[in-house]
Amino acid sequence: MMNFAWAALAIAGIVFATVTSAGDEASGTLLRAAMEAVSLALRLAGGFAFWNGLIAILEDSGLARSLARSLAKPLARLFPGVPMAGEAGQAMAMNLVANLLGLGNAATPEGLKAMRLLGKEKQDGVATDAMCMFLVINASSVQLLPTSVIALRAAAGSAAPASILLPTLLATAVSTAVGIAACTLLAGRGRHA
Repeated sequence: MMNFAWAALAIAGIVFATVTSAGDEASGTLLRAAMEAVSLALRLAGGFAFWNGLIAILEDSGLARSLARSLAKPLARLFPGVPMAGEAGQAMAMNLVANLLGLGNAATPEGLKAMRLLGKEKQDGVATDAMCMFLVINASSVQLLPTSVIALRAAAGSAAPASILLPTLLATAVSTAVGIAACTLLAGRGRHA
């Protein structure tokens, strides 16, 4: 449906530019925007390569697993029915470590793996309380190092790209706390006996 909407908007824009003889200006703007997008992507590549390399070093050195193990007790309280030493618990912990470091791209595979493992025994297609809690924590994701945003700010020429550390930490901590509280209050509701 959205493909049709975007196509209709693009066609309407082209027709309008042709009718109003603004076609030269529109095509120039489109080319400039495309060049700026490519330039931004190239500037971002260095930052993403650095942070993804750092997480690879953390994983290879075993530090990421150590951080994941340090999350086992808090996660066991949030997910009482999920064994943290099991495969799902490990995937959840690694996902959260990657999110803490602001590496959403690195977090995604572990998050998908954790969700698949958490829902493995469900046959009715209804999410478990653990799946809902994990989704909320993953979506709100407390960020100690918002590396993606820092890389974007640096690529855009910010004088102090890391100045968002404290506000980001506070905002994501509050959103995660509210999400956890909501999940805890709503856990088990809506189930059919």
